Amino acid sequence: MSKPSCKHCGRDVEENDDHCQNCGIPLPPNHAKERQKNFIIWFIVLLIFCFVMMFWLPPDWSPFVDK
Repeated sequence: MSKPSCKHCGRDVEENDDHCQNCGIPLPPNHAKERQKNFIIWFIVLLIFCFVMMFWLPPDWSPFVDK
């Protein structure tokens, strides 16, 4: 997983930092976990979307079936 970055200047910060070493802006608490939480939420949304599309748009196998 990539390192968390400062939302103000874009530089990488350490997980245990409480402020950015480059610009000095205070970082929100649990700033390292926020990126992982967003990834998990979007992954679940994508997974649900894929399952819905699998059942809503089934493949058309009629050209492949011998009649």
